[in-house]
This record gives sequence, structure tokens and C-alpha cells, in this order.
Amino acid sequence: MRRINGLNRRRKIQTILSAALLAGSTAPAFSQDWADIKNEADDVIYTSENRSTFYCGCSYTSHEDSDGSGSINDLDACGYDGGNNASSRAQRIEWEHIVPASLMPVRQWACWAGPDGSRGRCERENANAQAMIFDLHNLAPSIGQVNQRRSNDRYADLPDETSNFGSCQIEDDRGLFEPPPCHRGDVARVWFYMNDTYGVLIPDEEWNMFVEWSASDPISPWEAEREDRIFAASGRRNPYVYGGGVDDAGSCEWERK
Repeated sequence: MRRINGLNRRRKIQTILSAALLAGSTAPAFSQDWADIKNEADDVIYTSENRSTFYCGCSYTSHEDSDGSGSINDLDACGYDGGNNASSRAQRIEWEHIVPASLMPVRQWACWAGPDGSRGRCERENANAQAMIFDLHNLAPSIGQVNQRRSNDRYADLPDETSNFGSCQIEDDRGLFEPPPCHRGDVARVWFYMNDTYGVLIPDEEWNMFVEWSASDPISPWEAEREDRIFAASGRRNPYVYGGGVDDAGSCEWERK
């Protein structure tokens, strides 16, 4: 892909963007509340015809409330197996950061890392932090238990049967997490966007993996539609999705109409 071939630009981009944000450059208007942004994702992006969890394709029902909450309809129907230690979180959706907040530059800012800092303080008081943490491009609905188990794990290529989640094609092992093949490109394109926009660091090995993932899993019709909805809501484009070739081969089975 043309936009991904300029790999040598990334460290310069990271340095410039991180310096600008740390200097307090003006950020565009974003939600100032975590519940509000989850509700916006629920009401505007993942509307009734697209309510399936990101990794496993489990359908869910929105609670139609003010915090974007929802309940999984039938775990057996989507083949998810939470194992012997399945928690109550397996029955609900949670809004997951594809790039965890702990891996964003905001984690090093005074509002978080300072003596009286915390993620919550950044979310309440810092417009640049709000832009980064509340960016809709980086949010996806996940089974709560999957979100719990992934936690802040980085993505990786893992051997098959590293873990067993039933027919959900995810692997999780020793601080590493592998998404299903049909969403590896989606994940990669979000990371590239977060790198360009906020200076999120991507180690060389992961960068090369994401390039491969993006090539092997093309932009699906739903990914392109999601991009358009996010642009309409936030005014921000992900250039790694927008204008790219759309191919149904990139769709997960549950996304095909």
C-alpha cells in the first residue's frame, strides 16, 4: 500500500507529534467523558444492524442507555467459550481500545504520570488526552471477558491452539494477543492511524507484522462504512482505510450481509 511504504517517516512523525502534544497544542473538540464517547459509539457507529463484537462476532443488544452498555445475546450461537473461569463479564460488551491507553504517549504526561496524576485526571482535564483516549477510530465492542483477558497485551502472531476460546479465532498467551484473521488488517490500520495522529510507538517487528496483516486482510465493506460513520461523527479520517480498495474478502463471516 502506498501510504504504508513510507516506513522511514514514522520516527520523525512520532517525535514531531509527541512534542506538539506535550507542548499543549490545540486539539480538536472531542467528548470530555468516557461514558459519552461509549454512548456515541453505540448510538452512531455500531447501530442495530452492526452490533457484533469485534473479535468473536457475537451479537449483542444495546441497553439504549447513557453509557454504551449492552448484553451478549447468545454465547453458544457465536461459539465463544470462556472456559472454566468464565466471568460475568462474558455476558456483556465492553468498549475496548485497540491501542491500549497505557501504550499511548498520554501515559507519560504529567496529568497521568505526575504525583497526583491518573488516567481519569487526563480524561477530565486535558483536551489532548481526551482526543487521544476518546478517538472513535480506536474503539470497538468486545466481549467483556475477552477485554479482561487481553488487558494491555500487545498484538502478535501466535501458534494455533495457544489458547481455546471455542470457535472464536483468538489466541492469548503470556502478555500477547492475536486477533482473528479477518480483523488483523483492521487492527493494523488502526495502529498506523494512531501512530501518525498521536505518535503511538510501534516497534519495528510489530510494524512489519502490521504491514503483513494489512496486506493479507483487505478493507472490508463494513470497515469502510465504519470509517465513514466515524468521520461524520468526529471529522477525523483514517487515511489507511479511507480511499483504499474495498474487498469483501476482508470481511469476517458475521459481517457479510
